[in-house]
Amino acid sequence: MSTPMEWSVMIAFVFAIFAFGGALMMYLVQTFDSRESVRIDTAEEALEKKVFDDEEHYH
Repeated sequence: MSTPMEWSVMIAFVFAIFAFGGALMMYLVQTFDSRESVRIDTAEEALEKKVFDDEEHYH
């Protein structure tokens, strides 16, 4: 393989890695909303907060 072709393959791989990382980051940012993590609960609020949204865990 010639040197320019090696460089183009390397650039394509680096671009693909960054594109995949960007797509994964967009998905993670949309999936896990960080606004809830900024809010600090008091001890009473933390004890009252439901972690699960179903009745299986709250009998």
